[in-house]
Amino acid sequence: MMAAFAFVAMMFISISAFCSFKKHAQGDVTMKLDASTAQINLEEPATLTVGQRMAVFRSECRGGRFSVCTKDRVGFAKVSKVHDKKYAEVTMDKDVYFETGYAVESEK
Repeated sequence: MMAAFAFVAMMFISISAFCSFKKHAQGDVTMKLDASTAQINLEEPATLTVGQRMAVFRSECRGGRFSVCTKDRVGFAKVSKVHDKKYAEVTMDKDVYFETGYAVESEK
């Protein structure tokens, strides 16, 4: 009986440890403020810090019902201002072209 309880407890602890990894922040460009600054909206609340690097991606989907989507990295940006846990401003690196709807992800 004790062995079974210990086994189940160890399984629960192992699964809890595996599921507690930290996800990286991801979202999209909500508004283009100027040629090098954008406001981003995160999908889930996350802790961003000023100076944190974000990768910027352009997604393109082709096809009809069973479309195939590709995600191409266009460059990097740095968080310049944090509004709250879901909204922030980023400044793009030099010569990075972006539009609203482009995806952003924090570097791992």
